[in-house]
Amino acid sequence: MNTNRVWAIQAGGVWARWAPEFSRWDVFSEIRKFIFADPKSGQACYYVDPDGSVHWRNVDRNENMSFAGISADIISVGGSNRLWAIQENGIWARYAPVFERWDVFSEQRKFIFADPTTEQACYYVDPDGSVHWRNVDKNENQSFPGIKAREISVGGDNRLWAIQENGIWARWAPELARWDIYSELRQFIFAAPDTGQACYFVDPNGSVHWRNVDLNENYDFVGLKATQCSVGGHG
Repeated sequence: MNTNRVWAIQAGGVWARWAPEFSRWDVFSEIRKFIFADPKSGQACYYVDPDGSVHWRNVDRNENMSFAGISADIISVGGSNRLWAIQENGIWARYAPVFERWDVFSEQRKFIFADPTTEQACYYVDPDGSVHWRNVDKNENQSFPGIKAREISVGGDNRLWAIQENGIWARWAPELARWDIYSELRQFIFAAPDTGQACYFVDPNGSVHWRNVDLNENYDFVGLKATQCSVGGHG
């Protein structure tokens, strides 16, 4: 298992971060609507407040940043720490750091997960459950047919994972251009950033786990009931 830092939102909305040196969760006091761990630091996390405002916080250094201009439901962070969002009205957007503003697109998205390798592209789920990738700067597109997805995640080697509308999880097999479907129900997933073999997930009972599906290796993060999890940088 890699040493990337795990974050979670508990069933009551309060967020927490896993302390690997103590094998426990450090629980904070604030309620979060959605979180996405900083890919470059184990100290920081992007998040959506209950009012839909988007922020970043380094919990160890007490540093904060806000990204004003939209009311968000979902956020994701991709290459060069580029921030993407789905607004409360379902329309997606990407933050333009040079102008300190959100560039708002016209399409509705059900779920997004930013491409970890570039700030130009994003994986997403359309309202009909179909899964796609789009480079918005180059007008390039790709589809991943075969399932109706509820949410997706992208990990090492840009390996794509999904939870289907029926709750069963799946992983895209690029060499066969198909989805490999597993048997278990998942409540939330976040692909391991360092390998295409593994995924962090929340079970329907709220427990948090990691699983390498190719090596049949597992790890449990005991101590809370979560609704979602996210995995960031080391430290």
